[in-house]
Amino acid sequence: MVRFPYKSLLAAMLLGCSQPPAAPPEAPSQPPSQAPPETPSQAAYRQEVVVPGSPFQGVHGMVVDGKGHLLASNLLGQTVHSVDLRSGAVSTVVGPPLGGADDVTLGPDGSIYWTGYFSGQLMRRTPDGKTHVLAKDLPGLNSLAFRGDGRFYVTQLGRADALWEVDPEGKKPPRKVLDKPGFLNGFEFGKDDRLYGPLLLKGQVIRLNVDTGKMEVVADGFAMPIAVNFDARHEHLYVLDSVRGELVRVRLPKGTKEVVAKLPTGLDNLAVGPDDRVYVSNMPDNDIRVVNPADGSVRPVVEARLSVPSGLAVAPEDPDERLYLADVYALRRVGGRDGKISETTRILSTRLTFPMHVSLSEKHVVLSSGYIGNVQVLDRASGEILRTIPNTNGVQGALELPDGTLLVAEATTGKLVRVENGEPAKTTVLAEGLEGPVGLVGDTEAKEPGVYVTEVRSGRVTRVRLSDGSKSTVAKDLQGPEGIARHPDGGLIVAEVGRKRLVRIDPATGSATEIASGLKIGLPESEGLPPGYIPTGVAVGRSGTIYVSSDVESALYRFVPAR
Repeated sequence: MVRFPYKSLLAAMLLGCSQPPAAPPEAPSQPPSQAPPETPSQAAYRQEVVVPGSPFQGVHGMVVDGKGHLLASNLLGQTVHSVDLRSGAVSTVVGPPLGGADDVTLGPDGSIYWTGYFSGQLMRRTPDGKTHVLAKDLPGLNSLAFRGDGRFYVTQLGRADALWEVDPEGKKPPRKVLDKPGFLNGFEFGKDDRLYGPLLLKGQVIRLNVDTGKMEVVADGFAMPIAVNFDARHEHLYVLDSVRGELVRVRLPKGTKEVVAKLPTGLDNLAVGPDDRVYVSNMPDNDIRVVNPADGSVRPVVEARLSVPSGLAVAPEDPDERLYLADVYALRRVGGRDGKISETTRILSTRLTFPMHVSLSEKHVVLSSGYIGNVQVLDRASGEILRTIPNTNGVQGALELPDGTLLVAEATTGKLVRVENGEPAKTTVLAEGLEGPVGLVGDTEAKEPGVYVTEVRSGRVTRVRLSDGSKSTVAKDLQGPEGIARHPDGGLIVAEVGRKRLVRIDPATGSATEIASGLKIGLPESEGLPPGYIPTGVAVGRSGTIYVSSDVESALYRFVPAR
């Protein structure tokens, strides 16, 4: 994969935003009695695990509670978790949809505070278990910390760029302290009551007087400093460099730097325990590790193999059925038969931008991201990113037509648009009036070439003719249809998220036959992201095996037809 200018890409990515392990799912049920007689392609399926799940959907901010537990925030999973530092067991403190936390901290009275990046809300859970909204309408809320005297500060990052002082009781309106500091991320206050934090866009760690606004550089030369924390004595700073995968100790007051440990890239946040051990979260790996700064040794606390599995694709000519998985914080190649992850392209250390859908053409891989708001085209052989096309209209599915034109579902506007193969990319509307278009699959070899679209809001599968954009309803009365794929026999396989099931739709009659039910799919939608939220991915191999991603369990499953 090609490398890139980290700071300029991060700015483009963020400013472009407009918007213990779980048990496996229940065994698939038999088709309902009202279903039509089975054809060979509708026979019973055997459900199997391809890649097992994990407790998180990407882990972010953390804080040590001093009682043997670590609180960890889970933005896309919309939860705040507690991790037992002895056993690694994970429990949920705040569940979806309230727990959509990018960062989390503890107040002087034991209250839990967290920031809603997409919702723009600052939340508080008091010791009596009640949840309160302290502030709202602050899109991109990110990091937060208390000063020693109890004053409370939060940052906006990406969807805005600011530092605010907030009343921890929520009785007074927020006060803006600083505008456009340069994306101030995970910060902490020192004993001198100065704010110490990283400026992502400048590669610096700064010290800020929140009363006067005076800012000075403490250390620089980082590729992407993402978070800082003091050691137990508040003498030195630990700094995470996300792009380089380094935990760095900055010795104050001179600012000399020492790399304490080398870690995988994609680091997001850290927390220091009373014994000076440093807990580090990683988005692509969806895990937490602890570093002993005395010797640089690293051990896992919570492990995972996937982060936020969503879109899926498999090449129809591939006998090994190797999957392309849009894992939000990474693009992965996964063996459909053995579950082996053979290749991972990570965010931040490449130009990859939070993929949520994936489709394949003969030469290209097409990715789209409602998280960031763009479509990316990659060379299928080399993995090189060839094009990045901004689209802040709630993009969901995207695919490449035989002539090189891209077709993109705009879930927020309800449009299906064409993006021409040229620079700058010219966009025209093919069809509109769709209600939350999410999944796309081509029907380009038909006499009248078209594309099938799932509409998560209307519960329909619609066919759109490519020649003139005319629409016809293929199936209706579904609940939350998202991922869609073509079976080798021509049937449509659809993840019906609202009913937690997988169905086969006959495109000629629109009849739906249940393949599996009781699936762990469909996180609640989050304010600030398009209809369909994290799409449930579906792909079908040449053997007829169906692959399905689980956003709820961060797992990957297959349904093998009985023989």
